[in-house]
Amino acid sequence: MSESGNFLAANSESIISSSLTEHGIRCDSNLTANPVRAWTRKNPGRRFLSCRGRRVGRDYVKCDFFQWFDLEPPHGWQHLALLEARDIINEQKEEIAKLRNQVSKQAHQNSNVQISNDLVEQRNDKSEECEPLKRAVLVLTERSSVLCNVLVASSVGFVVVLGGIIGLNFKF
Repeated sequence: MSESGNFLAANSESIISSSLTEHGIRCDSNLTANPVRAWTRKNPGRRFLSCRGRRVGRDYVKCDFFQWFDLEPPHGWQHLALLEARDIINEQKEEIAKLRNQVSKQAHQNSNVQISNDLVEQRNDKSEECEPLKRAVLVLTERSSVLCNVLVASSVGFVVVLGGIIGLNFKF
């Protein structure tokens, strides 16, 4: 086959493929079968049509419809390239999952740090509010001790004066 013949064959296959996806293929349940990509070792990247089944209530009734969308399985260097691409994609998915997990943990730690910072700030605010109260308590304590001393002194003075009056009454 000439080069132009290969080109036409490739183009006609892509036209057939696009018309299949535009109009859809019906499965045994008369539903549209959607193309799915296989990533098995034997058929990496190969597409097939499958139906997940028809919905009955909350469940799906299984439909065994299966048809290869790609006419030939990959072979040669394409097969190896697709397997390598599959492995790279899987590694990248794992790395993304790890990074998302790290981001989640970091966000959780940051929220804990923010809560901790908020608590420290509240403690500092309360500490500032406590300083005037501490001074007021000291002043009241000093006043209380002065008043106690005055009360004791006046009680002693009263007793002395009362004793003097009683002593004078006995002399007369």
